[in-house]
Amino acid sequence: MPVSIFGSVMGLCGLSFAWRNAATLWKITELPSLLFGYVAIVAFIALCICYLYKFAKYTSVVLLEFRTPATVCFFATIIICLLLLPGVLIRINLLTATVMWCLGAILMLLFAWYIVRLWIDHRQEPDDSMPAWVLPVVGTLDIPIIGHSLSLPGIREISMLAFGIGSISSLILLTIIISRLIFQTPLPKVLQPSLMILTTPLALAFTVYHQLEGKYDIVSGALFYFNIFLLLILGSKVVLVTISCPFKVTWWAISFPLSAVTIPALIYCQHRSDTFHQLFAASLLVLVTFLVIYLLIMTIFKIITKTYA
Repeated sequence: MPVSIFGSVMGLCGLSFAWRNAATLWKITELPSLLFGYVAIVAFIALCICYLYKFAKYTSVVLLEFRTPATVCFFATIIICLLLLPGVLIRINLLTATVMWCLGAILMLLFAWYIVRLWIDHRQEPDDSMPAWVLPVVGTLDIPIIGHSLSLPGIREISMLAFGIGSISSLILLTIIISRLIFQTPLPKVLQPSLMILTTPLALAFTVYHQLEGKYDIVSGALFYFNIFLLLILGSKVVLVTISCPFKVTWWAISFPLSAVTIPALIYCQHRSDTFHQLFAASLLVLVTFLVIYLLIMTIFKIITKTYA
């Protein structure tokens, strides 16, 4: 059970938020948002139980994952879940949502600090850089996503802190990783779906910027359209890989990035409500919905048949 499986909870949360935005924009039912949100809660509890069992029985394996450059970044997925799930829990129990978010925010900042220190203190090889590198540091952009809805002292300053760390880190890491993709050995096929992770930083930056400023301007427009350009490039590559590569747990790496891109598309429709933007946002929502349902069914099937990888 790789720690990256917690990316499935991120994908479910992202889809829940996307449907919530769609319900507000198009005045439709919030039932899909609630359904995917509850599935995310159940999945997170189940995965936590399983991973704690793994830690208890195979402690050395988990510690090896944490010490290996290729897998340590995926531990950020657990913390990001703590930041996203309060968006579902806030309608059930505000206190639980607030406590979980506070824990997630503290852990996210500490983990980001730890990873950057790790990179600085130990020489990194060019081939070590991969899309998953954005998770620990750019994951700080997930802090304001739900945090802005909580009535906490200094929440705007906390959001600004997270936005500053996440957005500037995005520029640095995207430069490093894209450079590695151009000049170094291509990623193994099993890791190719993780390329979609590179669309997440700008999508989150757009969402947080909109939350903080509440307006559409040249900055938000640049973030939105460049990210769509990035989605078309990486999405076309990932589609070809999934045709030749059998289903693996790493495919879940597509779900949250695609959800994260769908949300800005829905937000953008509030400012540009023409037919093209409406159809584009609706197409992304339908695509990510079917993708997550497919991944969920395939994952359950693989677990039952014990053929997952």
